[in-house]
Formats: sequence, C-alpha cells, structure tokens
Amino acid sequence: MSKWGVVVLQLAKVALWYVGGLLAIGGISAAASLLRPDLPDSGWAPPPPITTTRTESPTAATPPRELPPGFPSMERAPLPPEVPEGQPQPVPTRFGLTYTTPAGWFGQGQSVMGWRSRDGAAMVIGSASAFGKEYCEADDTSMLAAVGITGRPTGDLLTVAAHEVRAVEWMYSDDGRLPTINYSDPVHFEIAGNPAVRLTALVSDIPPTDECDPPAARLDVVATTGLATAEVAVFVVRADRGVAGQLDDSSIDDLVASLRRS
Repeated sequence: MSKWGVVVLQLAKVALWYVGGLLAIGGISAAASLLRPDLPDSGWAPPPPITTTRTESPTAATPPRELPPGFPSMERAPLPPEVPEGQPQPVPTRFGLTYTTPAGWFGQGQSVMGWRSRDGAAMVIGSASAFGKEYCEADDTSMLAAVGITGRPTGDLLTVAAHEVRAVEWMYSDDGRLPTINYSDPVHFEIAGNPAVRLTALVSDIPPTDECDPPAARLDVVATTGLATAEVAVFVVRADRGVAGQLDDSSIDDLVASLRRS
C-alpha cells in the first residue's frame, strides 16, 4: 500500500484535497439507453435558485446508522484489477458497485477527494479518479474532472440526490459572490436491477479567485441502492467547463453508464 499524502487545490472558495492510497476500482458498461430522461416526476421541482451562500453543508456527515442484519460491509474497497497500459480501468468500490474510467485518467480509484468551503461545508468521495491532471500550469494540483462515490443512510433516492447536488451552491461561491446554477429534471434508470436517479447541476458565472478557476462547471449526482457498506450509494462526477481539453458530456454519460454490480 502506498504512503498517504495530501495535496490542496483551491477551486474558487472551495479547497479540493487529494489523498493517495489503495481504495477501489471497476469495469463493463450499462446500456446508454438507461440514461434517457423520463418525464419529470409529478410534482417535481428542481431545487430553488440560491439567493445567498449556504452556511450549512448539504453533504454534512450523517450520524452512522446501524445496517440491517446480514448487510455486507467493507472497510476498504477491493484492489483494482491490473489492466494492460492504455486500456480502460475498472474501479470497484466498497459499496458493491464498480465503474470504469478510460485510459489516461489518474488516481484510478485509489484516492479520496473532497471539496471544503471556508465555512466548513464539505463533500468527500472515495474510490476516486481524476482527469486532466495539471491542466493549468499555474497549479500543479489542477484537474479537469473528478469522479468517485460515497454512501448515505437509507432514504428516498430523489431526495438524497437533490440534497447532494446542491453542494454546487457553496463549491462555486466566494465571499457572497454567487454563480448561476441550473438544475436538471431527474433521470430515472436502473443499476444492477435496482432503481437509480440522476441529477445534474450546470454552473456558470463562477466568481474567479485565481487564474486556474474555471468559468463554468457541472456536477452529476447519481443516487442508487448500495449493495454493501451503506444502503444508499452516491456516485459523483465533477467537471470543469469553458476550459481547453474539458471532459465532454458523452464521457460523463459513459462514466454513469459504466456503474454496475461489482
């Protein structure tokens, strides 16, 4: 196991940290047709637009909940399988689900990444991978996109996803300066025969704090049934927009479509 290390990256008001170590990895693609949006739920309304920065974290740690009897749990994710150089990398996670990254990503599921605001809000993802390392010459910890997973206690999947996607409200604000945020309607599909819901936040007009801050970004959140460790698994893809070499929308769809039972 490699020695743990920490690197801090300032994203607008938000610090991104990267912890190397052995955590996870996975492969096989779900059908892309599963990502076609359904009609919006009856009564569904996207989260309201922000009018001020949030002082509470939408991803604040929830008190641990005892898992049902016999529910499997893992302290660490399985080790990633070895693949030939230049091939996609399966990333198994401790939640019983696996995703796949294309060749050229780094971290490859063996990282923990997180975003923390100055007022203490935080979002943390494990089994994390990243794309576009050091794309901004002024910051050797810069990255164009990150993907990973976390767990939550049992709950309505749409409610969980809506709660988590609102992290963009503090991730991309700065000292009262607010970005523009548009939330998608929910997309319902299945992963390993279990229900899943996906929400996307498109962020623009991000207040810059340094030359490496992107002008825009997107956050995709998928909430689904956890198969181990937590009853709800939350898959997160964060990507910069308006920058050269950005991760395209179809690649984000492919990451989501690759989620499957480990």
